[in-house]
Amino acid sequence: MRSSIPLYDALADDYDEHFAVPHRRAYDEMSWAAVVERLDRPVPGRPVVDAGCGVGRWAQRLVDDGHEVVGIEQSPRMLAGARARGLGAEFSLVEGSMEHADLAEGRAAGVLAMGSLQYTVDPTATLRRFRSWSAPGAQIAVLVDGLVALVLELARDGRLDEAEERRSTRRGVWTAEGNSADLHLFAATSLRSAMSAAGLVDIEVRGLLCGWSVLGRDQLLDDLRERPEAALERESRWSRDPAMADLGKQLLGLATVPG
Repeated sequence: MRSSIPLYDALADDYDEHFAVPHRRAYDEMSWAAVVERLDRPVPGRPVVDAGCGVGRWAQRLVDDGHEVVGIEQSPRMLAGARARGLGAEFSLVEGSMEHADLAEGRAAGVLAMGSLQYTVDPTATLRRFRSWSAPGAQIAVLVDGLVALVLELARDGRLDEAEERRSTRRGVWTAEGNSADLHLFAATSLRSAMSAAGLVDIEVRGLLCGWSVLGRDQLLDDLRERPEAALERESRWSRDPAMADLGKQLLGLATVPG
């Protein structure tokens, strides 16, 4: 798999603006609401690990909410952005890949990987590492790209050969700023299976922005721009219906470390 480091280095300077568009703001709001539901109140000495923390967007929210945060990041320019955020003593950084990071075992109150797990060589093995870092009862949350929604989108656009390639390989490619990175694509069943194989329990998989598949990309984006409250309420409702999960453009996996 092609590394995501060059791509994220290229995006780092404008990464906050990258998430200013309506559908990415919707991912953030829906994901954050789900994480807050699950995370316990901050406990001294029990950090939340932000695996693939980028420039610290999620770390900022967590610190503001009172949590101690350990961020893991391998992109040099993203690391620079996270340091420049000035999050204070409650935020520490580990340089390198989440696949090889050496963190204390059994200590974390939660591990988040929001859009980063899919770039690892072996997502299930990485989820096992998340479990090893976590205390009993800790919460795990991962946001990954959805297979089914992408295949539907490509087929609607007449790109049938690419749709079939994505379906058969379960791999995607993200290209931005002249750089490309390979990533794993997940169905709801495969994400649930990976979390289960990692020994996690109380697993829930939500499809985020099911309207991308149901209404089509253009209609959903229009709704989010012109009727944001109604559109977000509908998308939040659909995300909680397990039967709708595979229609989500992204999948949010939530689970608990057994205790």
